[in-house]
Amino acid sequence: MNNVKLFFAVFLLFILEGTIFAGPLGDGSPYAVHLTLIALMFLGRYGKIEQALGFGLVFGLLYDFVYSDIIGIYLFALSAIPLFSSFVLKYVKENVLTIIVTFTFSALLFEFDIYFFTASVLGVDVPFKELATQIIPKSLIAQLIGIIILYYPMTRLVQSTLDEKRG
Repeated sequence: MNNVKLFFAVFLLFILEGTIFAGPLGDGSPYAVHLTLIALMFLGRYGKIEQALGFGLVFGLLYDFVYSDIIGIYLFALSAIPLFSSFVLKYVKENVLTIIVTFTFSALLFEFDIYFFTASVLGVDVPFKELATQIIPKSLIAQLIGIIILYYPMTRLVQSTLDEKRG
């Protein structure tokens, strides 16, 4: 039952990301908080690897259908990044620094994946200098704000799902 609750929580974040949070900045703004990505990173860290991969595949495909013309860009990013978060933080002693570094690196991977895919496949030309000096720093600040806001609710939600499976 809690898996359903977890799915609807991530789905709600997906809806909020595409409506309320994207509205003031415009669709596709790199400065928007990627709530779905952050939720999947929390699933990768505090949930099961299989669950993180499954949710990543489902929401990556959903993201591709809604936000892009080509299937695969978000499917890859949103399924690989939770796995990365899971693997790194499962084998490294957890503290605030490792969580921040891992989530920052995951957000960077997401931005680079989108950048290289749009540059190579779609032919959208954004200079790398602009990506490195403007887009990535502002995006990382936005993602950090999202991580701080979602930390407590997501860890509790994922932990309650695991506790129900154990009990």
